[in-house]
Amino acid sequence: MKKLILLLLLLLFVSICSAQTAVYNKITSEADFISYQTKSNNIVKTGDTLQIGYPRAGNQFTFISQANIAAGTVIANSKVVISKIKTVGNNKRGYKTYLLFKGYGLYPVYIDYESALETGEVKAPFNKG
Repeated sequence: MKKLILLLLLLLFVSICSAQTAVYNKITSEADFISYQTKSNNIVKTGDTLQIGYPRAGNQFTFISQANIAAGTVIANSKVVISKIKTVGNNKRGYKTYLLFKGYGLYPVYIDYESALETGEVKAPFNKG
């Protein structure tokens, strides 16, 4: 009986954790999420495809980075699949949501989605698949 109760609690915990959605301007901690509700109320999920635009600053992106270095033009005008959604920050500075995808090296590429969308570094609307 105890094993059954533990199993049910574990299943409940996993279903609650996997149903997490980060909501623009309502994030209160650093965490990983499976979906993100954007400023314009669109829902972005892991597995969705984004269309990368062109760099705002000529030869490198402003709001797309890899290993804390601005991403280069090699990813311009390409489609990428979101592998992770992550919030970063603290209570004093606030929190930001980043969409990650597998990069062209060992480190994932981070997209500050709201800023990249506003400046055209990510094309809108995003397309699935």
